[in-house]
Amino acid sequence: MNFLTARMLRLSSGMSLLLALACLPPPVEAAKIVVLKSADVEVYNEALDGFKSATGQSPVSEYDMEGDLQRGRRFLGRLKSGPKPDLIFAIGIWALQVVVEEVRDTPVVFAMVLNPPTVIGQESRNITGASMNVPIEQQIGLLKRVSPQVRRIGVVYDPSKTGFLVRQAERIAQQQGVRLVAKAIASSKDAFAALDAMQGEIDALWVLPDLTVLAQETVQYMLLLSFRNKIPLLGLSENQARMGALFGLSFGSGEDIGNQAGELANQILSGRSADQIPFTSARKLKLTVNLKTAGKLGLQIPKEILDRADLVIR
Repeated sequence: MNFLTARMLRLSSGMSLLLALACLPPPVEAAKIVVLKSADVEVYNEALDGFKSATGQSPVSEYDMEGDLQRGRRFLGRLKSGPKPDLIFAIGIWALQVVVEEVRDTPVVFAMVLNPPTVIGQESRNITGASMNVPIEQQIGLLKRVSPQVRRIGVVYDPSKTGFLVRQAERIAQQQGVRLVAKAIASSKDAFAALDAMQGEIDALWVLPDLTVLAQETVQYMLLLSFRNKIPLLGLSENQARMGALFGLSFGSGEDIGNQAGELANQILSGRSADQIPFTSARKLKLTVNLKTAGKLGLQIPKEILDRADLVIR
């Protein structure tokens, strides 16, 4: 090959490379994501790590409210005077509260929030997210698997806090062949009479993530009824299982909830509207089983439940 031929080949290769590069789509500009965090606590930081991992992006701004709603409002006020972000990521219920109040025209994704419908009104069309709620199907299914006698599950609830959950649970219970015996209360003082009225009418008790119900004396009374009537109690935490509930079932990973929020954010940044994306519930769960309680109740826990348990109290 002579010098001229070699040079022509190099020029031809260079032109081919330039043409190929010209056909590539232009680089996608990184989204402008702002993070509003309720407080600097470990589980919120884990959720933020999960969000960053799922989106593959670093937020342009991260702000810690330090548990102060007014501080969060001031931050959002300053945010309005600058360039509009593409998305706001709100971590924790306080952060969600202030964005519901202050943000109308920017998509919002939340994480690490229990019972989000109690914070987000139907008029909020720009918000979706990943809740800490455990799927109702799995909770009812767990009670059914522990004993074939479980046909009626008792709950006490405050309609203003978990009415939406009870309505969902009634539909799901019917689909699973069980009945929800639900007693509405207006204050924690009403819980004792409501629980007494259930005796003889239920085969299991279920603790809802309801602040009115979660008063310590109410949970203790539910434990007392569980032992007195020899019926299983499904709690919503490891701590309640240690107190004597047969099961404690809760979200298992703040990082995975952050991952879920990041996946929702990716959909929004790809052009989907937030109001078309339903909230998610926890997909990684933590199950605690109290075998001491099982013995007192005369129940044999199926091996399949013990095998999936994260913690067994013996």
